[in-house]
This record gives sequence, C-alpha cells and structure tokens, in this order.
Amino acid sequence: MEIKRTIIVIAMLLTALSGSYAQEAEPYFCVREGAVLEYERKFTDGQVKWYHTMEIVGVESLSESASVVEYTSHILNHKRRPYYGDEPARLIARIEGEDVVLNVAESVASVFRTLLPQKTKISSTGGESALPSDMAPGDTLPDVYASVKALGMTMKITVTQRRVLRYETITTSAGTFDCIVVRERKVEKGMGRNRHTVADTWYAKGVGMVRHDTHDKDMELQTSEILKNIK
Repeated sequence: MEIKRTIIVIAMLLTALSGSYAQEAEPYFCVREGAVLEYERKFTDGQVKWYHTMEIVGVESLSESASVVEYTSHILNHKRRPYYGDEPARLIARIEGEDVVLNVAESVASVFRTLLPQKTKISSTGGESALPSDMAPGDTLPDVYASVKALGMTMKITVTQRRVLRYETITTSAGTFDCIVVRERKVEKGMGRNRHTVADTWYAKGVGMVRHDTHDKDMELQTSEILKNIK
C-alpha cells in the first residue's frame, strides 16, 4: 500500500512539472500592436555588440485563422549609432493558426533596403522559416534555403539541422518566461560575407525571442542577445 501511494505521489509531481511547461494556444511571436521589445547583444567578455529594438507596428487579420504582423527592427552599435541603416528595417511575420512563418530572405533584403539607394533593385527568393506552436523537444523543423540579389551580387543563406532541444524557464530584466529552445545551423555566403554559425534561441509564447546565443561552427559561444524590456 505504501509503495502504491508513493507511485501515485510521484506521478502527481511529474504531472505538475509537465503542466508548468504547458504552452497556451499562442504563437511564438508578439502580436500586441504598439509593443516595443528591447534587446541587448553582448560578446562573451561582457562588451556590448549592439542594441536591438523591435516594434509591432500593426496586425492585420486575413481570415479567422491567419493574420499578418508588420514590425520594425532597428539595431544600434555599442555607441547607440545605427549598426546598419539609419532607418529601421520593416518586416512581416505571418501567423497561420498559431504557427509563425518568417522569411529569412526578405529579412536580409529589408536590411539592404536601409543601406542602399532607394531605386536599387533588390530581390529575394525562398527563405520561409516556420515555428509551429505545438513544437516539442525532439522535433526537427524544416530546413530553410534563401537567396538575396542586389547590385549584381547574390547572397545565399541556408539554415539546417533545426532541432527543438528543450523547455526552459529563464529570467531577464524583462521578466520570467517559459521558453522552448531551438538550435539551428546557419551558413551565409556571398556579398563579401562568409559566415558559419550555430544558434540557440529561446522563444516564449506571445513574446517571441527572449534569448539568442550565437556560436561559431565549433560551438564556441560568440554572443548572447537578451530581451531587456517590453513596453
């Protein structure tokens, strides 16, 4: 009888623990119009690489199960001067059901538009990256293949080995967040940029990215970007 009671107690504790990570039916993205998310990226020695501000400009419903989120991304260097262009990059996220679809190619193209003259022809192909709302540890996500063309040059981006690692609760100055951690390998080639990185990203429901760790291809940590504030 005592053994049976112990087994029941253990089962109840395990249920409670798994319940603490139960995710609500929300996308892994912020869909609150007017919200401003402020991030800080640092090198391993603690020095600031950049400050990143993301603002949700608008949310447009396309149907009962789909919407488009327009947002801006602006990055300033450690001296709070523009890291890329003077103006924020304007981006789009699609919400399908509760899944998030981001376009890697168009994100890069949006940054180029802040850097190059207005009439420069910039095109992007491929690059859709999905974050399912029901993803769970052990899942493998589809690879991403993207390319961006400008000024007669092409940049190719591949994001592969996308794996869901674990659930984890983390605390930053913006609050405490129940997250899911996704790892992916990213290779960028062209336009004077040849880079091979492995990133771990912590996503929270209704918020999106809370933390983003970038490693080199040998898994040595290079930078960490942390959500510092939500307005």
